[in-house]
Amino acid sequence: MNLIEPLLRYAEQQPDHIALTDGEESRTYGSLVQRMTTIAQGIRQNGLHHDKIAILSANRIEFVEVFLGAIYAGCVPIPLDPKWSINQVNAVLQQCQPKMIFAETHLAKILDLQDTAIQLLTFSDQDMGSGSYDSWLLTLKPEAEMDESNELLFIGFTSGTTGTPKGYMRTHLSWIQSFEATKEAFLLNRIEHMLAPGPFVHSLSLFAVMQSLYSGATFHIVKEFDAGKVLQLCKQNPDVILFVVPTMIEALLQQKDKFGQTQIQALISSGGKWSERSKNRCREIFGAAKLYEFYGSSEASYISYLDVHADNKPDSVGKPFSGVQISIRDEHLQEVTPGGIGQLYIRSDMMFTGYYHLPEETSAVFRDGWLIIGDFMYMDQDGYLYLAGRSKNMMVSGGLNVFPEEVESVLQQMPEIQEVMVLGVQDAYWGEQVTALVKWSGQTRLSVEQIKDYCCRQIANYKAPKQLITVEQFIYTSSGKIARQAMKDYAKRWMI
Repeated sequence: MNLIEPLLRYAEQQPDHIALTDGEESRTYGSLVQRMTTIAQGIRQNGLHHDKIAILSANRIEFVEVFLGAIYAGCVPIPLDPKWSINQVNAVLQQCQPKMIFAETHLAKILDLQDTAIQLLTFSDQDMGSGSYDSWLLTLKPEAEMDESNELLFIGFTSGTTGTPKGYMRTHLSWIQSFEATKEAFLLNRIEHMLAPGPFVHSLSLFAVMQSLYSGATFHIVKEFDAGKVLQLCKQNPDVILFVVPTMIEALLQQKDKFGQTQIQALISSGGKWSERSKNRCREIFGAAKLYEFYGSSEASYISYLDVHADNKPDSVGKPFSGVQISIRDEHLQEVTPGGIGQLYIRSDMMFTGYYHLPEETSAVFRDGWLIIGDFMYMDQDGYLYLAGRSKNMMVSGGLNVFPEEVESVLQQMPEIQEVMVLGVQDAYWGEQVTALVKWSGQTRLSVEQIKDYCCRQIANYKAPKQLITVEQFIYTSSGKIARQAMKDYAKRWMI
């Protein structure tokens, strides 16, 4: 199975239908496929077969063209995050050894290319020199045939804020299965317009682009997230399907009054826990729009989903997608009973195949065909999943395990709090003292005692924060999540 095949069909059936647009420039299905085959021809002329093609760029039409062209040629595209440090970019290049690199001009300058045989082409509106992407295209013809011999679709990289990101390998089949799961779970009447304003280098937005093209729809490219621009596009394009992370939803809610009524078909959230308060506001403001939250990861793809309108299960991450097997196990690898907390294992055709050139890390997350997610979960009697916390974030306070996500979900219900992160701070008495970093929603500031009193009504008292730190702004990863390590470093500096 090859993900490109539907695009070829659409190029014949609806050649003039818009496939991609950024508001200034667009590609029809006919012109996109022509550009894709032209790029593939250039890759072939370089003698490449199953080789790596790196893309270092922000969101733009050319990013998608090159991504598709590499796949059509049987090669493996590798999106690189423009927000990485210079060291991270060059470390990933050293690991992957791409034979070609496509980059924005200002980003190309940071590359440390020790192999002079690597061809570097730059996206630029002004430069038409020998290293220009546009100049290179002018020398080629759309003559390439599709190479279907490579099961590997692409290698993406985790969005960690420290260290070298890990490459996760995804196959054509894993994403095709995920596309079908989207249609089944989210009950989409039709897919005509799609928008995912996050960076293409992250799986949520890249997946949405490919889902849109796989479905013959129009994808609206936003070069960087702007709540006003997103709402304007939603107003101009009725029935748009919107893939976002919770931080984006908050920005959209703040801007909504300026743009009046929008006709969003579905708002689909992932990449972090969507608070109940925010869901309630979306019910009020976005009216008839379908609202979904899904839980997953770059490695697992879809795991579970929740219909915000239909499922009365506060704080749940929903039921498993069709085809996803769930196993929740204790420290002895035994299945826990319903309601018992254990580590989550999943199995499906949507999973990744492993980490690129990291056999030990790959072995550590697989057990007998099951993928170890690294999250602690429990399932209720109705089959709904609840996130107790992530193993890597767990703290030990007074000898007892505390998951920050559980405490955060309680604090997010307080109207005085706009955003919060809970962490453990080293303490001689407690081992780790439960500490909350809080961004207040208004002028009201609560005391630590008021916070404790509220928490103790819903969770055990040892989980309640013993210290508060007010922050004006959180630091985020490029995928829109709170950068936990960077905020931990901030808290340490604050306490000195």
